[in-house]
Amino acid sequence: MAKNTYGAGTIYLRGDVWWVRVFVDNNPISRSSKSTKKSDAIKLRDQLLAKKYRGEITGGTPDKVLIGELLDDVLKSDIEDSTRYIWKLVVEKNLRPSFGKVRAARLSTDLMDRYREKRTGEGYSDATVNRELSIMRTAFHNGRKRTPPKINVVPYFPMVKETTVRKGFLTDAQYSTLRDELQDELKSLFVCGYITGIRKGELLDIRWPQVDFESGIIALEPDETKNREGRSVPILEGDMCELLLEAKRARDADWPESPWVFNRGGRQIKDFRGAWEQACKKAGVPELNFHDLRRTAVRNMRRAGVPQVIRMKISGHKTDSMERRYNIVDADDLSIAKEFMERRMKAAQTVTET
Repeated sequence: MAKNTYGAGTIYLRGDVWWVRVFVDNNPISRSSKSTKKSDAIKLRDQLLAKKYRGEITGGTPDKVLIGELLDDVLKSDIEDSTRYIWKLVVEKNLRPSFGKVRAARLSTDLMDRYREKRTGEGYSDATVNRELSIMRTAFHNGRKRTPPKINVVPYFPMVKETTVRKGFLTDAQYSTLRDELQDELKSLFVCGYITGIRKGELLDIRWPQVDFESGIIALEPDETKNREGRSVPILEGDMCELLLEAKRARDADWPESPWVFNRGGRQIKDFRGAWEQACKKAGVPELNFHDLRRTAVRNMRRAGVPQVIRMKISGHKTDSMERRYNIVDADDLSIAKEFMERRMKAAQTVTET
């Protein structure tokens, strides 16, 4: 085994792969560089030493592990790339500043309650805080499963009951207004979401080989859907087809090597919250979430007479739980129902009188 020592860190080979070992609190921490290049191991060693001196990592024993170390581990775990991207934003902006240097063994309910008070005081909902704390809870569970364990006991994570179920829909008039307010690179993404109800993450992963204009189909691959089942959705004539064709022409002319249907300058779109919120405010729907398009699409398909089993296949729902959970009925639905019910009652009354 080849071995070279550099100050407080050790770099050595295991087979063809370079590894790094540093000592923290007299305990060894070993990490693989996952590379056959020594330069990558040197870079990893320097990163570990920097974290050591900043107090961001400990010797790995359960009573000394910092929450920041657990958060590092969960971001490296086996999660979807789209999930990793969002989790990293949450970790770096909110969780690490609040908990990163706290020893995991000292995490208490009081600390988490104070975190919730701080976040809700900033205007964020309990549902948002629940999502943030659930990332940290996953990090703790992962730490307990490691060999050797970094966590002996996973603490109780207080979650507030979410009493507000979103019921947002987008009307046809609002759809046109919002479409026109969005940036050009987001128009096709928005229209596809509004018409098909495809999840945002599934939309962002679509590549051009999956789009078949001749047959009018977008094929979603099994490894790109939430439930790991492939499905196909229709390309409708009008806005959806026209905007996709426009995006294809722009791609072929400006960045022909890019595979991404929804892109900025050929690069896959990953986050567009700022542009979305700005457009929604201008369109007069400031509370609209992109996920509301999914609910709207299912409602519109139902109104159009699309059978439930086909609605579920297009939107990717395995059960009808969404329609039950969100109670997809609004004022227009009730008006239609009222009309049919009154018509029936009048018919029944006529028969009785006769």
